[in-house]
Formats: sequence, C-alpha cells, structure tokens
Amino acid sequence: MDFAIGQNIVHPAHGPGTIVDIEENELIKGYHRFYVIEFAHSRLTVRLPVERVGEIGVREVMSQARYERVLSTLRALPEQMQSDFKSRRYRVNELLHSGRPREIATAVRDLTWRKFEKHLTKADADQLSKGRQMLAAEVAMSNNKDVNEADRTIREAVAESIAAQQALLQETAGIEAAA
Repeated sequence: MDFAIGQNIVHPAHGPGTIVDIEENELIKGYHRFYVIEFAHSRLTVRLPVERVGEIGVREVMSQARYERVLSTLRALPEQMQSDFKSRRYRVNELLHSGRPREIATAVRDLTWRKFEKHLTKADADQLSKGRQMLAAEVAMSNNKDVNEADRTIREAVAESIAAQQALLQETAGIEAAA
C-alpha cells in the first residue's frame, strides 16, 4: 500500500499519525525508502521502511462506516474480563495492539466496566488511558474533530453501555428476588 506525504495513517502499536516525509537512506543493502510518521498524541516520530508497511499492519484512518461500527461497539453491553491479572493484561494488550478500532473500542468499553464494577490496577488504568487516547486520536482524525471532542464522544458512548449493563443487572436481580 502506498501512502503520500500529508496522509493520515494508523500504526497498530502507535495509533494514528501523519506521514510528514518520505526519505531515501543508504543502508548496507543499498538504498531504502522510509515513511516519516509523526504521532501527535504521543509526540513521537517513526521512520518506517516502505516495504514493511503491509507486514506491520499500517492502514488508512477509519472510514465513516467503520466509525459508526466503533460507536456501536462502545455502546454494546460490556463483556466480563478475566479476573486473573496476567490473562487480562495479555488480552487487553492484544486488543490495543491489533490496530483495529473495534477491538480497541472493546478494550476501552470492558476496562471501563471493570473500573465501574470493581477497581482497576495501575496497569489496567494505564491500558484504559492508552486505548482511549489511541481511539480518540483516530476518531478525531477521521471526523475532523478536536481530540477532546472525540474523547467526549467515546466517553458518552461507553456511559450508555454502562447504564444498559446496570439496568440489566437490576432487572435480573429483581427477577431473582421475585422468584
């Protein structure tokens, strides 16, 4: 996949960024082209070999249709996370580094529910923060929004999920009490 200077992209590990230059550098095996990508939300610049873009999983910023699916994922009922810290952390890392916005949204939604239901460890809280930042940056980029506005949209969608889960639990408790 070829990208151009000024194009917004998403790196699976670093999140959304902008290609600011294409460099050609001489290495041991000859000349190689590199995309120079700036990630504004983390103040990071990465040089990525052009020939490895597909292998790494760099992609275009989400479309409007994908954005709607991300919002649906955020609003869906949360799934219970593993109680074992290591298993939970491994699973959330998989979701966050998948580079797929719906999987990142799933991690954000489910960690937020865990925060509401129990508590988050420092590592869980860090993962939630990272996931929300990555998702907000891409939502902002794909919809020409401010990152704070995108974060607010994400928080509101997750709040709907939490409210729906609470209502379901209260309904279930009412049915069990009546029985």
